[in-house]
Amino acid sequence: MTFSHGVASGDPLGDRVVIWTRITTDEPSVTLAWVLARDAALEDIVASGEADAEATHDHTVHVDVTGLEPATCYHYAFTVGDETSPVGRTRTLPAGGVERVRFAACSCAKFDAGFCNAYARIAEHDDLDFVLHLGDYIYEAAATATSSNPTVDLGRPFDPVNECRTLEDYRRRYAQYHREPEAQAMHWSLPMIATLDDHELADGAWAGGSDGHDEAEMGPWEERRDAALQARWEWLPARPPDPADLTRVFRTIALGELADIQLLDIRSRRDEPVPPPAMDDPARSMLGAQQRAWLLDALEHADETAWQIVATPSIFTPTWTPDPAEPLRTAMQKLKLMDDDVSGPDFDQWDGYPVERSALTAALGPLPDIVLLSGDIHSSVAGEVRDADGLTVAVELTTASVSSRNLDDRLGVPNRDPRVTGAEDAFVAALDHVAWCDFASHGYMVVDLDARRLRGEWWYVDTTLERSDGVALGKVFEVPRGRAELVAAD
Repeated sequence: MTFSHGVASGDPLGDRVVIWTRITTDEPSVTLAWVLARDAALEDIVASGEADAEATHDHTVHVDVTGLEPATCYHYAFTVGDETSPVGRTRTLPAGGVERVRFAACSCAKFDAGFCNAYARIAEHDDLDFVLHLGDYIYEAAATATSSNPTVDLGRPFDPVNECRTLEDYRRRYAQYHREPEAQAMHWSLPMIATLDDHELADGAWAGGSDGHDEAEMGPWEERRDAALQARWEWLPARPPDPADLTRVFRTIALGELADIQLLDIRSRRDEPVPPPAMDDPARSMLGAQQRAWLLDALEHADETAWQIVATPSIFTPTWTPDPAEPLRTAMQKLKLMDDDVSGPDFDQWDGYPVERSALTAALGPLPDIVLLSGDIHSSVAGEVRDADGLTVAVELTTASVSSRNLDDRLGVPNRDPRVTGAEDAFVAALDHVAWCDFASHGYMVVDLDARRLRGEWWYVDTTLERSDGVALGKVFEVPRGRAELVAAD
């Protein structure tokens, strides 16, 4: 099938959007026709043209369609020969005065760990403007299982079966994800805006390497990183924020005058994760100098009437508490909320960069209406960001994993087993900035904002062990305009 990887759209702006497809062919270059219209029948045509699917880009096609109307739904398709792709639906971002924006946020889709039912459920919402992917869109890993972290054989081995190291490896892994019907449904229903986490590169990635990269065996880290990023830009419907620097992912997304999203990259530019006391070095950075300067400038000069949403792939607020009792101790080990030797925080996340985090928290203090969105830890968390004086300066909402293994999966127990619920209760009790958590459910968030409040909804699928259409609203918190606080809502 020529269009076996479906279609997708992404990086919408008020006047443009990227539409994407990939064709299966052995030809060095194939010319496709594309069309974008106001209707699903593709009769009210707005724009059309041709694009080349080149072998040098793995026969992926990106068309940046311009001259569009803001906050408008469009439909699109590609044709080659006598075959036409599925018809995708996309939407431009709002511009100017905006009453309301509603979008999904998700992270952590591990192919061999479970089915991505959350993607299909996102596609079924008929009131969303886009999908915000907070990272780990793919996992580069080989299939692994240990006695302490058993896995279930779902008949879904990775392709390739080995860990991705070369450009061809990463391309094959993205291709496998794009063949999934749930991923295709999400992509042809909504445009996606994405950052990255470490697994798009390699486990524990940092500016000069990763936990999973041995240069003596695998060659220079920069070659692997560049191969991973090339495959990412080829296979995601994305527009590089700086075509001259394809390592740059961080950028600002404006939702009209209602909100700005500051989209962070906390992996590829950071200093190497190290345990204490070295992690307390004031010179160490999670963001890197260029990105930190950009973020502080963007927040300092932001419109005071707009919400400021900081999208950070991993949780920003502290997750470590010293000497936890059972069942919290085991839960924090399994979820990597503390170091492997349980003597300190997990220094791979923001807990490992305390000086920079404190400086950023202080910078947030004078700014109104800051909300952080995060993922990575395979748990749902609603918490507050507090400064050195204990004052709340922002709110953080952390989404569950799409399919990556949660606490119940790692323990081999039911979702609401006492070892899960007891750990959740203990986590909230031990960390007074945490209002609520869920360590076991898979799903996504829906973020709904207007001039009065920002609302976070945690939606949970009923299983990841088989394809299923079950979904339920698990928890809702609201953040009132002008007040950095969490309010439980219906």
